[in-house]
Amino acid sequence: MAPIPRSGGRSRVPLFFVLSLFAWAIWAPQALRRYDLIGWAPSLQSPLNALTVWAPGLAAMLLVWRESGRAGVAALFRRLARWRVPPVWYLAALLLEPGRWLLALGIDRLLGRDYALGSALLADAFGAAAAFMVPVAVVFTLPNALGEELGWRGFALPRLQERRGPLLASVVIGLFWGFWHVPAWIAWPNTEAAPLALLLMILNTVPAAVVFTWLFNRTGGSLLIVVIHHAAIANKGYFLPGLPTATEAVLLWIVAVLIVALRGLSPPGSRRAAAEPANGDASARRLASEEEP
Repeated sequence: MAPIPRSGGRSRVPLFFVLSLFAWAIWAPQALRRYDLIGWAPSLQSPLNALTVWAPGLAAMLLVWRESGRAGVAALFRRLARWRVPPVWYLAALLLEPGRWLLALGIDRLLGRDYALGSALLADAFGAAAAFMVPVAVVFTLPNALGEELGWRGFALPRLQERRGPLLASVVIGLFWGFWHVPAWIAWPNTEAAPLALLLMILNTVPAAVVFTWLFNRTGGSLLIVVIHHAAIANKGYFLPGLPTATEAVLLWIVAVLIVALRGLSPPGSRRAAAEPANGDASARRLASEEEP
């Protein structure tokens, strides 16, 4: 198969970030409506919200199509077909988030933090009918996760880490990913919208992005694995009640630090796995270019 042209690929990452802010056209009015600053905004249950989570994916597809045409878009989606990875990566993608929640709850109990658990988001929204909504919620999270991951990990991560290495790429994507969510967090009535709380939420997307990079690189660039992990994060929010302590966030940072300390961000087989240079290693470049638009 002939290589797909990638001219200007790295320089298009900032444009990708800008285009992904299309989501704000829907989220920003919802955030302003929370404080009665405007008279009308789309409902939080509006089908228009499905467009917001697809803003990164649509931006990625548009830029790839302009670079390489339909062949480039097809190559972007081919990462979804990278399913032949060791089963441990499927387990990691599925169980890291509920496992972190359970460990955080256990640590809190050992420390004497005897708080009552509230109801899960799905139960709050649907009450007695929540059990019937479980399969709907599970299926619903997959296309939403794909819409985001086509952009964050399918498009931006390979290009950024090719030049800057996986750690810096994770930090950049993580900070923007958090910033991108800000109006959605403000719009949601149960979210603490104070500036400090929002800042902490943005910062906590950095270790989450490190985990995503770890899953992506160690599975040879499998978009399927990161989509499953993204969906698992969303489903944890639906099915498990939020914890009122910072223990979960602390555990996420510990996991991210351990991944970086153990050089786990480098793709397997990298000769430079023990020392990732600022401009990225050879394996990262191979990963970014292999069937990549």
